[in-house]
Amino acid sequence: MSTLDLQKLQSVRSIFSLHRLYTHWRFLVLIVILFFALISTVIMTVWSSLKKENDLNNQRITFQSQILERSITRTLESVEASILSLETLIPQRPLDTEDPSWLARLRERIDDTLYFAPHIRQILVLKDTSVLIDSAGRSEGKHLDTQHLQLDQHRNSRSSNGLIIFGSIDQRFVPMTDQMTIRSNHSILITGLPLWFKEEKGETYWILVALNPDYFTELFDQNEGANGAHFDLSLIGYDNERLISTLPEHTPLPDVSFLLESGLKTQRIPSEHLTHALSLSLRYPVIISVTQSKQDLLYNWRSSNKNQMMMLVAFLLLILVSFTGLFIEVLRRSVIQEQKKLLFSAVEHSTAAVIVTDKYRTIVYVNSAVERLFGFSSDQLIGQNPNCLASGLTSPEVLNQLNTHLQQGLDWEGELINKTISGHPIIVATRISAVNNDQHELTHFVGIMEDITERQQHLALLHEQNIKLSQLASVFSHANEGIMICDPNGVILEVNDAFCTITGYERSDVIGQTPRLLKSGHQDSQFYAELWSAIQQDGNWNGEVWNRRKNGEVFIEHLTITAVRDENHTIVHYVSLFTDISLQKQQESRLQKMAHFDLLTNLPNRSLLLDRLKQAILNAHRHHRKLAVVFIDLDGFKRINDEYGHDAGDSLLRFVAKQMSLSLREGDTLARIGGDEFVAILTDLSDQDACKRTAKRLLQACTTTHTYKDKRFNVSASLGITFYPQEKTLDFEDLLKQADQAMYEAKLSGKNQFSIFTQVIE
Repeated sequence: MSTLDLQKLQSVRSIFSLHRLYTHWRFLVLIVILFFALISTVIMTVWSSLKKENDLNNQRITFQSQILERSITRTLESVEASILSLETLIPQRPLDTEDPSWLARLRERIDDTLYFAPHIRQILVLKDTSVLIDSAGRSEGKHLDTQHLQLDQHRNSRSSNGLIIFGSIDQRFVPMTDQMTIRSNHSILITGLPLWFKEEKGETYWILVALNPDYFTELFDQNEGANGAHFDLSLIGYDNERLISTLPEHTPLPDVSFLLESGLKTQRIPSEHLTHALSLSLRYPVIISVTQSKQDLLYNWRSSNKNQMMMLVAFLLLILVSFTGLFIEVLRRSVIQEQKKLLFSAVEHSTAAVIVTDKYRTIVYVNSAVERLFGFSSDQLIGQNPNCLASGLTSPEVLNQLNTHLQQGLDWEGELINKTISGHPIIVATRISAVNNDQHELTHFVGIMEDITERQQHLALLHEQNIKLSQLASVFSHANEGIMICDPNGVILEVNDAFCTITGYERSDVIGQTPRLLKSGHQDSQFYAELWSAIQQDGNWNGEVWNRRKNGEVFIEHLTITAVRDENHTIVHYVSLFTDISLQKQQESRLQKMAHFDLLTNLPNRSLLLDRLKQAILNAHRHHRKLAVVFIDLDGFKRINDEYGHDAGDSLLRFVAKQMSLSLREGDTLARIGGDEFVAILTDLSDQDACKRTAKRLLQACTTTHTYKDKRFNVSASLGITFYPQEKTLDFEDLLKQADQAMYEAKLSGKNQFSIFTQVIE
């Protein structure tokens, strides 16, 4: 404020015209509209290009499916011809099968067929479900899982369409019953013809053919376009009740029912991420599905329009840079105008009185605060000397100092006793600053004044109250409780010796600070908001607070805060009394630990064990998981006590407890329920095998050798395990009894092992 330019203040209303500001913003809006118009044009151009590419791709994928349909139909005709040529070698009556030479001839014919048929991967000849011949040499003499293939053994006539589509298998060859769990990255489509005859002992023969997907992939690759587009091919077989596809299970199968029911030969089905072109074979129950990812389409479009996109991006960047520069310049000018307007508004509406004089000390400007403070209007003051406001009560020393500083062109700050228009004296804190131009010549003086009459009166009142406080100092300075006195703004005025002893802060460290100096961060802002709300409403608050000493140590104190009010019920002080209760809280914590933890091993005791078992059962129900209760009894522990003494036994118990704890997961619980008996709760189990692995680690932990006073010894353990949930409802004690019973079975079986309670439902 000391560098305020008078000429700017005098001309501020004419410079900060609202009309000019409106003009700038109107131009800025026009720039934004033009920018978004260009962006919209670019977006429409890109969208039109992408739509054209999508239409061309739809034509391309449909054309590909039609070409592949013709090729695959011819291939299936070849498959049917191969099966029919094999059919001639199969006996037509049951009696003819007594001649085994037909199998050799049939096997030789199959080998010849495979040699000249790359589209066939495997040929099977079945008698009912028994495999007579397998070209892959994997399953002869075995039985085919006809239910998995949905092969109808009771067909009494051939399909009118020739080949029958039986199923799709996600394996390299047709799987047998004992191979159904084997999976591979191949999908084969099973087709074939039934051959049958019926006499007294009817026999049905089948010829099944597994088509080679690699052949169709190569066939598809030969038909792909030269533009680098990538398509996926799959065959979808169907009968009256189902669709059979070589698509992976996670791939959504397009709805081909409309294609089958409407009699259409081709159909294109778009989805969210894929486009399917379907072509129906005119001869066989097979639909050829050519699929392209929309992501591949976008990639192809980007590749073909790479140069145009680069030019478009460069054009957009140029436009963006140009519009950004223009936008910033307009915004900068608007900000400057706003800053000037804000400066004038701040001076005009400031609560501090501002008087500007020329270098001859003639008043040239006053703000509205001057009129409110002294009662003179601006017309009455402008052109006058500031001495017109003097009351004659200011000391001559202050006035001499003021005149000396102004004559030397220096700033001055102090207190003056001036008068209002009614002649009433007021005390004003005054700061007068010299204003120089660019040539460092004195041009003006700016005086800023603030009425501090009430403040001085308040300080005098505080002085009297401080005298009273000093008289009471001897009372609270020797108190055992820490005492802190704050003003209404929360600034610390005084503390006693007990405060310094408890917090570690010296008196000089905290006077003038706020109680936030002691804040530990353990309580959130909501806690302190409720604390101060209670003080404002009730006049006091007491409770426990976590604070921090000077050395960083956190302690708990019992705190009472009281608001002290004057005769007008105005708060003049806050008095805080507190006592360090950290030792008391530590003692309470130790007592609580003794109630829930074993003193020797520091493990949970029986009481805490039952509480955690209750929570584990609730979680098992909520997440539909198993939990296990493991009862652990040490083998040979009495011998250790008798031979080495109870101190050695206690040392061994602590060692074994630590080893077993290390072998458990973080969410599991290990407790000591008495003597050498322990119980473990294993949660979130998927099956019994996970529990068995943990039980083995527990057995190994118990057998670890322990050294005590140069003596080495160890024990083993017997474990009893039960699981939850079970068929009937059980409480906590029932589970412990089951685990205890299983533990005794382990002991009877030779110890150093675990036994599982036999009534658990898997």
